[in-house]
Amino acid sequence: MTTRIISINNEYFGEDKSKTYLKDDFSNVLHGIVQRSVILEVFLEASKARHNKEERANGAVAYGDFDPDNAGFLSKIFDTYQKGWMLDVRQLLVSTESGAGGKFIKDIRDLTPHDFMDFYKNGKPGRVSIPNLLLADFINKHSKDKSISGADFINSHHRDIENKVNELVTKAKQLHDKDYFRKIIYDYQSIEFHKDKQPAKYTVREEPFDFPFGNGKHTIRRRKSKLEIRSIGEFLNDFAEVVTIYQSLVGKTSFIGSNHSLETYINRTFALFSKDIPEDARVRVLNEVVKYLDKSLHLVGWDHRKSAIPVEKG
Repeated sequence: MTTRIISINNEYFGEDKSKTYLKDDFSNVLHGIVQRSVILEVFLEASKARHNKEERANGAVAYGDFDPDNAGFLSKIFDTYQKGWMLDVRQLLVSTESGAGGKFIKDIRDLTPHDFMDFYKNGKPGRVSIPNLLLADFINKHSKDKSISGADFINSHHRDIENKVNELVTKAKQLHDKDYFRKIIYDYQSIEFHKDKQPAKYTVREEPFDFPFGNGKHTIRRRKSKLEIRSIGEFLNDFAEVVTIYQSLVGKTSFIGSNHSLETYINRTFALFSKDIPEDARVRVLNEVVKYLDKSLHLVGWDHRKSAIPVEKG
């Protein structure tokens, strides 16, 4: 018998190696937000070397755009990276595609305690499944009384299961009502992914500048698209809460995504760049990621609770 829970498990937590599932989409966004924090710190360090004049050996002064650390090049690389990462964010948030995170939340909102009771009793022929939240209690009672059947145990804990399902559905409804897709993706993709929906990509202003042999105007363009990084972090944590509750009711939902600690991952990402980064920048990235993404890091099993480093006050 195919229950609604089995259908959800197959769609979002399957094992077909040719497909990507929630674990993969969530991991891509979470890794991307950490990588973005690292690249921004590198960009800030590279930008510090930018200057518009240079003294020569003969005492002369040359004027121009001197950028020995190639901050301008990195800016273009970062822009391309960020657009690609936002596609990962969209893939996790969208609610109209099979297997996507947004659709998972919609499906969870419609579940009832009966769906889970049906899954426990009929999900596997001839067997009763015990939810994770009751497993320790069942093992303890069954070790003392072998006559206790799985079905009787499940029935006797119907209220506990009902309360947890209600908590799950409530969290999913609250997440859905926040409309993260519109808040994070809608305007961004109109500007960055389309030519016709919002043709104006920049706000433009002109500023005067002085050169030794004349004056002129410098045109400054700033992208109109905005990234709600904090909203993305909030969504990841809200999403992680829903998945964590679902995991307590259904076991087949591993999100473990990395064998490295968070600190190791951040240091290895910094090491990709041939640029000396102050230790306080590494500490800042680590502590901010832990502060704003604690629930998400816990969901994927990313060792971090002992990683946060206290910043010395000067």
